[in-house]
Amino acid sequence: MTLGESDLDLGLTHGWRSDNVGRLLLAGFSFFEGRLMGRLEQSGFSMVRHVHFNVLRHLDPDGTRIVDLAARAQITKGSMGKIVKECEQLGLVQLRVDPQDGRAKVVSFAAKGIELMQAIRNAMTEVQAEMTCITGEEDMRAMQRALRALHGHAACDERARPAQVRVRG
Repeated sequence: MTLGESDLDLGLTHGWRSDNVGRLLLAGFSFFEGRLMGRLEQSGFSMVRHVHFNVLRHLDPDGTRIVDLAARAQITKGSMGKIVKECEQLGLVQLRVDPQDGRAKVVSFAAKGIELMQAIRNAMTEVQAEMTCITGEEDMRAMQRALRALHGHAACDERARPAQVRVRG
């Protein structure tokens, strides 16, 4: 199928498809994540993949059940179980039986996982500083305020995020 005159009238050839808030947020996230992953690789954590952040960003310091990690990451329990297994094989997390429910497993950080979290924190600080150099301090603060407002709204209004949406990460 080729574009006809009416398709062009709809603006399909114009920049609105790439210059909108959603695409710009995604581009900003991709920039941040790419720089972060590069710094982690330089810090000796080249084995970490994007999918591992589904565990790392949701894991409580004293441990979290797999089912709770899955709910927080908005993925299935089975998918979370596979990611946790990968993280365990990499030495990032350890599993223990849940003392309240012997059928459930609690995931907690292993020593290497704690080292990784420290590397992530350092890398995030560096990447945010790099972004501030690009945008300027005033724009960076404004962007953070706007993103916090959106995050707070989404947390207060679960209808803002359809149930079938899966958060990348």
